[in-house]
Amino acid sequence: MSVLPIFSSFLLGSVLVSVFLWNMILFKFVLVCLIILLLIYLWDSSYVYSHFESAFWLFIISEVIVFGSLLFSCLYFDHWSYVNLSSPLELPFIGCFLLLGSSVTVTGFHHLFGWQLSSVLLLFTIVLGGLFVCLQFVEMEEVMVNIFDSSFHASSFCTVGLHFSHVLLGLIGLSTILLVGYSKFGYYRCTLLTWYWHFVDYVWLFVYTLVYVC
Repeated sequence: MSVLPIFSSFLLGSVLVSVFLWNMILFKFVLVCLIILLLIYLWDSSYVYSHFESAFWLFIISEVIVFGSLLFSCLYFDHWSYVNLSSPLELPFIGCFLLLGSSVTVTGFHHLFGWQLSSVLLLFTIVLGGLFVCLQFVEMEEVMVNIFDSSFHASSFCTVGLHFSHVLLGLIGLSTILLVGYSKFGYYRCTLLTWYWHFVDYVWLFVYTLVYVC
C-alpha cells in the first residue's frame, strides 16, 4: 500500500493552515515536506503493483470516520425533548428487514458466483434495496421536523441522507452487474461491490439505533 495519498492529504491540510494563519514556520515545514513528497513519489513509482484492494479499504475506513462523526453529533446534540425523524417501530424498522434481507441475497449471489440462477439472487437484492429507497422517500414526505429545527435534527438528516446516497450508489453498481453480466464485470469487482453493500447494510443498523431508537 502506498503512503503517498495519506502524506499528500496531510501536506494539503498543512498548506491551508499555513496560508490562513500566515505561519512562516509551518510554511517552511511544508517546503521540507514537498521535498519528502517528491522522494516518496520517485520511490513509489519504481514499483509496479496493484493498489485496488488497499484503496478500497482506505475508502471504507474514511466512510467509517464520516459516519462515526455524524452519529456522534446525533448523540451529542440529542435531548429528551426532541422529536425523532420517525417512529422507530414504523418505516425505519421495516427498512432494517429490507436491508438485512438484501444482505442475505447478495451473500448468496457472491457465494454462488457463476451459477446460472445467481442473477436471480442479485435481482432480489436490487428489489429489496429499491424498496428501501421507496421507504425513505415516504418517510421524508411524512416527517414533521426539518433540518433547521435543531442541531440534532440537522445531524440526523445529514446521517440518513448520506446513508441514502450510499444505498443509491450501491443499487447503481448492482444494476450494472445485472445488465452487463457478472462474467464481464469480473469476480473481483463483484466481490468489492458485495463488501460495499454489506457495509451499507451494517451502517444502517447503527443509524437506526442512534438516530431513531436512542
